[in-house]
Amino acid sequence: MDIQDSSLFSFINIDKNGKEETKTDKQEFIKIYEKNPLFEHLILHLKSYLNKNTGSPKEKEKVEFLSDFLKQNKFDNKILKKIIYCGIPNQIPCLRAMIWKSLVGYLPVNDLSQWKKITCDHFQKYRALQKEFKEFPDNITDEEDDKIIVQINKDLHRTRGDLEFFKNSSKMNKKETNYDVLRRILYLYSKKHPEVSYVQGMNEICAIIYYIYSLDESPYIKPFIESDAYYTFELLMDEVKCVFMMNNTTYSQLFISQQIKQVNEILKKVGPDLIEYFDKKNIKLDTFIMRWIIVLFAREFSLETSVCFWDRLFTQKNKMKFLCFISATILMINKEKLMTMEMEDIFFWAQEFGAVVNDANLDSIIIRAFKLKAKYNNKDFKKSSKFKFFNFIFNGK
Repeated sequence: MDIQDSSLFSFINIDKNGKEETKTDKQEFIKIYEKNPLFEHLILHLKSYLNKNTGSPKEKEKVEFLSDFLKQNKFDNKILKKIIYCGIPNQIPCLRAMIWKSLVGYLPVNDLSQWKKITCDHFQKYRALQKEFKEFPDNITDEEDDKIIVQINKDLHRTRGDLEFFKNSSKMNKKETNYDVLRRILYLYSKKHPEVSYVQGMNEICAIIYYIYSLDESPYIKPFIESDAYYTFELLMDEVKCVFMMNNTTYSQLFISQQIKQVNEILKKVGPDLIEYFDKKNIKLDTFIMRWIIVLFAREFSLETSVCFWDRLFTQKNKMKFLCFISATILMINKEKLMTMEMEDIFFWAQEFGAVVNDANLDSIIIRAFKLKAKYNNKDFKKSSKFKFFNFIFNGK
């Protein structure tokens, strides 16, 4: 580790050493960080990928486009969407992380020169948040805080329990596991957002973000994994938190019921026979549709499939509405099977269907969801830029 690395990690670990950072410390940290690559780091990975004989010609073409835009100091949303719908190469772990940060609004797409400053500023804000609410809630005395920690702990070890990653030591502190980092992010979010607090399901969403960001092995990315994951989670929650507001159950339940109503309305238009069958059997959509929507299908799909699904989801301005069309599409794809089932079997199917969804049939679901949306919205949707983009990506028109 060189001098700059030592200075950087010394600053990162100031709190753990029981010291207070000074203005000079902060200036030194910013100076070190600004000297290091961020989007340049992404360019190098893209170049390395293009030099290898991996990936389809179509994937490489899109990566070349993106590489050219990065050299111009900007991302381009149209190119990002093309990359996503052709598949983000897993051989470039930093690519997905940076695309997600851009799509949720954490990093600006039109001025990459701001990335370092934004990342550094948020890192320091996150440190301040840790100090305000205690970095690790070991000595909780407040009864309400205690309830939050108990619920988080209860959910944590049911979060991707099949994945060794969360049981392993974190990259920044070998004395804690990635579950510990996840606990801290969720606790700090609940303290900063008391109107939402912590609700089961947030753990599933936060876990995927943190996992994806942790895949980048760059020594200059590692220190910011936790703060970047926190603020990405916060921005995503701003869009979906309506379903989590248990402190205002009337509002939350009203919002969820609106989503269920939306799915019901879509099905009435494109699959009335399925709705009639559900009505006849007294089967309510609420039970399983709510579970799907609340965690963005993270519980239903494998980690790999969830990640690919989120790539597509993040391109949507109205994510909740898009989830309604995805839900309706899944029901329509399985309509014939569902119309032979009883209530108990349908509820069991709703919890298990995701096990057979992989990257290949996920694409089919996404395509059919766009077509369903087009059919539901009829001519108005076909005139929209989203439909034209969908046609260009999937049909070359």
